[in-house]
This record gives sequence, structure tokens and C-alpha cells, in this order.
Amino acid sequence: MIKKKKYNFLNLKIYPNKSLTLLTLIIFFIIFFVATSFASFYFLFIGAWPVSIFLLADFIFLYFAFIKYKKDSKMYDRIILKKKLLIINVSKTGTKSLKVIDPTWLRLKIYSDSKKQYLSIISRGKSVEVGKFLNIKELEDLAKVIKNALIEREKLFTFTS
Repeated sequence: MIKKKKYNFLNLKIYPNKSLTLLTLIIFFIIFFVATSFASFYFLFIGAWPVSIFLLADFIFLYFAFIKYKKDSKMYDRIILKKKLLIINVSKTGTKSLKVIDPTWLRLKIYSDSKKQYLSIISRGKSVEVGKFLNIKELEDLAKVIKNALIEREKLFTFTS
């Protein structure tokens, strides 16, 4: 009986930077709501009711900004290196896309322009973009981690064959 070895060289889950947790978001909204309410009532009582409308508009805009923040923070990329390289991209809407890449002839390239930056993993003419939400320094670190895992994989498969 031949045992199949399971290799796992890399298992990363990359998230966008999040500055708020759900608890801090709730606390912020409560404080902002109370402060906006008191200011609105004050301006209503002194007869400057249009100011209350603008304060309500501020609260509504802030609410929609945090909804967008929460939606954007759901995206992530997962990189798994075993015998093959598996890349799972999860978008803002929650849709997943799985790419399986042969890591034998792999190229890593960091793209950066004024609008977007990402790490492109290229193999046999196919390209997969990862880390669209990371900055350049984090993309460089990610490329180094993937490169080191690929080197370890090649060492194992080259010297054990």
C-alpha cells in the first residue's frame, strides 16, 4: 500500500485593511446619532430648522459610507500552494472564483498605476490578479512569501524525485 503525501507549502488569506470592528462602528454611530440629535433639536428650537435637515443629511451620508465600507471589507484572496497553486478570489458581493495554476513555470509581477495596483501571478500565458486592495509594500512582501514557498516546493520535488 502506497501512502500519498499531502504537501502544504503555503496557505494565505489576504484581507483589505480594516480600521473598524463592528463594536467600534456601533459605538461611533450611537455617539454620532446622539450628538446629531441634540444639535438638530437645538437648531429646531431656536428657529434655524434648515440646519437640522443638513445634519440629517450628514447622518444619512455617513450611514451609506459605512455600508460601502462593510461591503468592501468582505472581499479577500486566498492563496494555497500544494502540488498546484490554488487562488480563490472573493469579490465584494461574495462571489468566489477559483483558479488552479501549475507552479512549475510561474512568474510574479507587481502592477501599479495611479488607479490600481495588484500582484499578477502568470503561468503559461494565464494571469491571475491578487491583492488588489493592498499597498505596494504589502504586495512586495506577498510576492516574497509566495516566492519562498515556491522555492521550498521545488526543493522538495526536485530532491525527492
